[in-house]
Amino acid sequence: MFENIVTPRLHVRHNWVQPITNLPVANNILDIRSDEEEVQLKESLEQSIRTACRDDGEAAMPDLLLWDEKGLRYFEEVTYTPSYYLTNEEIGLLERHKYQIAEHIPSGSMLVELGSGNLRKIRILLEALDELGREVDYFALDLSYPELQRTLSLVSPGRFRHVRCFGLFGTYDDGREWLKRPEIRSRPQTLLSLGSTLGSLPRAETPAFLSSFCSGRADNKPSFVVGLDGCKQEARVLSAYNDPDGINRKFIKNGLVRANEILGHEAFDLDQWDVKGVWDAENGSHDQYYIPRSNVHLGGNMITSGKKLLAVKSHKYDAEDRDVLCLQAGLQVVDCWASDTDYSPAGLMAACWASHYNMSTRIIDQKGGPTTTGHADGIHSRTLEIFNSFGLVDPIVRQGIPDVEMCYWDPNKDTGKIERQKRLRSQPGSLSQFGQMLFNQGGIEQILLDYLSKMDRITVEWNTRAEKLSVCPQNMEGDDDFPVAVGVVKTASDNDTAEQAETIHARYVIACDGAQSWTRTQLNVPMESHSEHSTWGVIDIVPITDFPDIRQSCAIQCPGHGSIMTAPRENRLVRLYIQVKGDRQLEQMAQDHSEDTPRALIAAAEKWMSPYRLSYKHCDWWSVYPIGQRLVKEYRIKERIFLAGDAAHTHSPKAGQGMNVSVQDTYNLVWKLGSVITGVADPIILDTYESERRPVAEELMKMDSVLVHAYEHEAKDAEEVDQVRDEYAGFMAGVKITYAPNMLIASNEKSGDRALATNIAVGMRIPSFPVVNQADGSTIHLLNLLPSNGSWRLIVFSGDLRQPDAWKRLTSFAERFSQRSHLAHRQQTQNSRGHGPPLETLLVHASPRTSINLLDLPDIFHPFDDELGWDYWKTFADDGVYGPNSGNAYAGYGIDRNLGCLVLCRPDQHVAWIGSLDEVAGLDNYFSEFSRQ
Repeated sequence: MFENIVTPRLHVRHNWVQPITNLPVANNILDIRSDEEEVQLKESLEQSIRTACRDDGEAAMPDLLLWDEKGLRYFEEVTYTPSYYLTNEEIGLLERHKYQIAEHIPSGSMLVELGSGNLRKIRILLEALDELGREVDYFALDLSYPELQRTLSLVSPGRFRHVRCFGLFGTYDDGREWLKRPEIRSRPQTLLSLGSTLGSLPRAETPAFLSSFCSGRADNKPSFVVGLDGCKQEARVLSAYNDPDGINRKFIKNGLVRANEILGHEAFDLDQWDVKGVWDAENGSHDQYYIPRSNVHLGGNMITSGKKLLAVKSHKYDAEDRDVLCLQAGLQVVDCWASDTDYSPAGLMAACWASHYNMSTRIIDQKGGPTTTGHADGIHSRTLEIFNSFGLVDPIVRQGIPDVEMCYWDPNKDTGKIERQKRLRSQPGSLSQFGQMLFNQGGIEQILLDYLSKMDRITVEWNTRAEKLSVCPQNMEGDDDFPVAVGVVKTASDNDTAEQAETIHARYVIACDGAQSWTRTQLNVPMESHSEHSTWGVIDIVPITDFPDIRQSCAIQCPGHGSIMTAPRENRLVRLYIQVKGDRQLEQMAQDHSEDTPRALIAAAEKWMSPYRLSYKHCDWWSVYPIGQRLVKEYRIKERIFLAGDAAHTHSPKAGQGMNVSVQDTYNLVWKLGSVITGVADPIILDTYESERRPVAEELMKMDSVLVHAYEHEAKDAEEVDQVRDEYAGFMAGVKITYAPNMLIASNEKSGDRALATNIAVGMRIPSFPVVNQADGSTIHLLNLLPSNGSWRLIVFSGDLRQPDAWKRLTSFAERFSQRSHLAHRQQTQNSRGHGPPLETLLVHASPRTSINLLDLPDIFHPFDDELGWDYWKTFADDGVYGPNSGNAYAGYGIDRNLGCLVLCRPDQHVAWIGSLDEVAGLDNYFSEFSRQ
């Protein structure tokens, strides 16, 4: 977005300063080394060897060993490997934000890079500085003279009109002392530390390293441009340092070659040493070690086989780590740029579902990694239930912020100052066992990525861009055909050229590629507009304010301007949605994506929130975008391609639905695809994706329009907003979404007597009430018994088994159930991942728990395994003596405790069919319409 900044406007931001012209230079490279460098390195190396030879010694080799001329060449090769995401992401950030970064560097400055590499990154910034007419002297600091010669040849004299380039031959310590020279220190200085430079320093020493460049300076202290790797995803990090060609291993092992040179003899036999990288989750670092394959002798002492000698640590700094680092170093963050990605949790949810089926699945993304800041932040009840079904809700609850209360503010008619009008619960407590949570999208994505890493079947292929898409019209009805061809390229260079091209042949493709969907464009799928556009700003800040409800969700009506919404976030953050209306200067600034926009947005919000004050010193993320409701006509294109999430529908963020509905799209779709691909179900069931999810999007468009109207059209008070949220509470929470009858949702004619369960709607996810485990007396929510592993569940509500009729019905049901072909086959066959049968039976009886002996029940409710014994987790009681919340399941579901009923739930927990215990034939007929087994 920053390419649109007007260059002449930037020219006047800084006064021009005449650069110093009498620098002593030989071949543009200054030798600033101290005489002690080689002696100190040898002493440090010998001390490391002595420590390693002790049984209790934890030795770390000097990492300077890695950075000789050959090591630098090896490392440059590492940065070109597709899996090494760090360089690609930094190049992308520099390309996108080069003018913004250059704006912080005044004319007359010295730009000193600590560890220069091959200049392919910094060249982007130098070109921007030159284009803006900044008279800057660039100094590349490195400890390899040949490498400085080689890299500076890429920016030879005459390359730039305003930027001069020099080399500094020496270590960081040498560079620090050189910068303190009187003739140097008087100049404005910007120090750059890109790539893995800071990450390779001990974490505890890094603040002191940065601050040491400022020590002894009362004024004219340098500024810093610092690159930090924030990725803490184990699989991705390990892949980055373990390329298939072994280039990184050669780079690390070259440190032993350098050690032999310094010691003057072959102390290390390279054939006797391995290199191993491990992820240290506790410390957030990737550690690489030298490990002897057998006992080796060094300097007359022995190092035992398997003893680890640390070669280098690569520390990862997320946003919280970055803030701590800057605080400890005495540095103030004045600007921050982070890598971003176009994909959403919808794609990751699809991958998580797919990991439970025996099918080949690939997920590609053109960006370098997951979202780090901003984007979606509201997680509703149904989405939390879905995450819970994968065992993923705990980290969200632990890290997120509960959204308990909604506060409504209106202007006073006389004073114009805003006043609180009411407080209400964010949603009715009876809707779900989970309330609403506020948690950033990046955190959600990381949780899903960690799940994929644990399942160890699907890995996100970063830096992979789709370029071609075609669907062969021939024989698309065949299950085994692969009619979709997707041409992809691996992007792994500074000019984004293809390092590796590939054509992926697929049966099906799910497009989760966002509002600007490339897939949708390739297929010429139009989107229908459902509303007029309006513009809103969204910003995440750590607020400094006296507004009393800043840690609660608020709807604030602002006279003459529209409205503001607030939402508390983790790490002291608060998100504000600010309508950009009527203020032409602010609207223009927002459209230009000016760097002054965040300050202007908060200044406008403070003005509109009078009499309260609002400011900030830390902004985590901001964006300004138009809002409009748009919806595709078709979710399924050419039979084989499915649109999901923002690729299918866009709307305002007012109800926090974007990420939630997107996740629910793919949660609905992928179990159906898995069933078709693994041969369990007929492909005809795939028609139900559009018939079920598009009406949800249509209802979302309707609700969103009403809600936006309530926010933007200055209602007399906040009552209109409250009424809309109350009317749509169940829909917004996601728990009241009900799919219409189709092949997978039984109609009234094909389902049994729905009066058997008056509070369960066929087509809606089954409500959840606590039940008591028959075997151990523990209480658990019924929905927690339905994990997402591909199984259907038949929940048998038998009634009170102390009654002879109820016992007879249950035993008769069990006998007839085992005789039905479709039901018996589903009951006996394990699913593709071995997580249970395609159809699992659960029993919930209405008797006192202690009145029933588990092993007296029919075998299907406690199946026996020769290795594992009886299954004790299929039978439950609705017994009220086990806590205040137990004993209400039958009443909550509207089921007669004498008659009972059968409730069939699909793998996505939606109710598919309801019938009496006598209607086993109807249940069998239901499956026969689409089952292939």
